[in-house]
Amino acid sequence: MHTSPAFPPIDSERLRRIRNWQSAEFYARLVMRPLTIVLMLAVADWRRLTPNIVTTGSIVAKLGGAALVAIDHREHAIAAALLIQLGVLLDHLDGTIARYRRCGTAFGSYYDKVSDAVTWLAICAAIGWASYKDVGEVALVFAVMTSACALMVMGYVKWVAATAELEAGRPRSWAVTSYAPPARTRAEWVVWFFSSIVRAVKFEEVDLFFWVGVGLVVDRLDLLIWLLFISQGIQVVVMIVIRGVQVRAIDVAKRRTIP
Repeated sequence: MHTSPAFPPIDSERLRRIRNWQSAEFYARLVMRPLTIVLMLAVADWRRLTPNIVTTGSIVAKLGGAALVAIDHREHAIAAALLIQLGVLLDHLDGTIARYRRCGTAFGSYYDKVSDAVTWLAICAAIGWASYKDVGEVALVFAVMTSACALMVMGYVKWVAATAELEAGRPRSWAVTSYAPPARTRAEWVVWFFSSIVRAVKFEEVDLFFWVGVGLVVDRLDLLIWLLFISQGIQVVVMIVIRGVQVRAIDVAKRRTIP
């Protein structure tokens, strides 16, 4: 009697389509993208699970985590950290589903980006409130909200530069040209792994959620806040200069074309 295997072999072409985004951040590379791929193997073809529904789930999870932090970050530390990480996972899943099914929309992209901004501000506000309740230091509230504003400014100048390049008829200098998964040898995977770990010191956007989880679990919101403040403060200055140079290059190119 012929029976189907309990675990049928994974369709390599389907897996290639699922691996449709290559993250740069260490937390995304080593944790969130692998988890997203595993989850996609189960839910990628669930047609009722739309990208926008997943985005909504991400919002609910992150805001739920923020609420627990604000209520009592010590009592609910594990639950809050897990909810926030679930939100990050779902935030990776929505775009992966959209690319896999080729069903991405302008509204979906807008919804995703707005949700990222709103939920991060809510998480930072909750951390600031919790730290204030602990030690009564207004400086901590100021520092964490300044770090949140810095992240928003980086996103703002990014899209200002993108709009300037688009209006000038130039391709975006930082645009992704391919989502195709790379083929790596074992040695190249080892290099990729260690290079991913090194990127932890860059404190990129997705990585911040990792540090939030660590700060909650070890109960050191003060150190978490100063880590966010310093890392994002340095980065916003650097990015303002970089985007300014990109936009300035457009003006220089225009002057060269004027007879």
